[in-house]
Amino acid sequence: MFQERKTSGAVFIQENGCGFSTLFVVTGPHRGTMWFDGRATCDRILPLNLNGRPVSFTDWFGRSSMDLLDW
Repeated sequence: MFQERKTSGAVFIQENGCGFSTLFVVTGPHRGTMWFDGRATCDRILPLNLNGRPVSFTDWFGRSSMDLLDW
């Protein structure tokens, strides 16, 4: 149940392989931003960013989520 709460308000957008996925947040303070679900290996959900700012769906579309991560 705790793991489900971590992604509450987000929609699964893309499977990135190896258990990783891309999420689009539709409610709450991060509404409209894209996130990378890396819980398969690092137990972290990380925001995608482009030039230091949060990534919107439009920013993300046509790009690789892996290229928009700030590890």
